[in-house]
Amino acid sequence: MKKLVPDPPFPIPYLTIIQDLTPEAAMAHAANLMETLVDTVHAYVECPQQHRPGIMLDNSAILSHLVVLLINHAIARREEP
Repeated sequence: MKKLVPDPPFPIPYLTIIQDLTPEAAMAHAANLMETLVDTVHAYVECPQQHRPGIMLDNSAILSHLVVLLINHAIARREEP
């Protein structure tokens, strides 16, 4: 069966952060997403190998990209004059 929608390019270029987000808020959001990422990876590893859903790895990849974007945003905003 042919796939109707192509996979997005990697890394995901369409993820952006709201420019008005303060560095503190960005870091708080990054911390929350990191907790979710850890929980997701832990659940994936604890699941029996034959029952591990691939979507969990996809979610982990997206969460990691969001964490990086938020941290980079916070750093860039702190360096602004």
